[in-house]
Amino acid sequence: MILRSVVERIKSGEMEEDEFWFVALEFAEVVVERARGMFKTKETCDDYIIEYYIVEIMRFFFGLSLILFYAFLRDHMELRDILKLKVLKSF
Repeated sequence: MILRSVVERIKSGEMEEDEFWFVALEFAEVVVERARGMFKTKETCDDYIIEYYIVEIMRFFFGLSLILFYAFLRDHMELRDILKLKVLKSF
């Protein structure tokens, strides 16, 4: 849950890096949980579709191209752990 004080700082445009990471990681947890819950109920849905959805949502959040997003994930282990992408096993 994002604290009210953090929400107010987001609205004001004055956010420190640690607050941003708190919001980003919380958002990532929600995206992964909802994507896996939403798509796993479909019979024909496989993990690649779920991972595509997760990557695209998180890429949009950070405003990165695909190649930069994967480069970004190399340096951010906590985010990588939350996303649990099979494609990242090679990193």
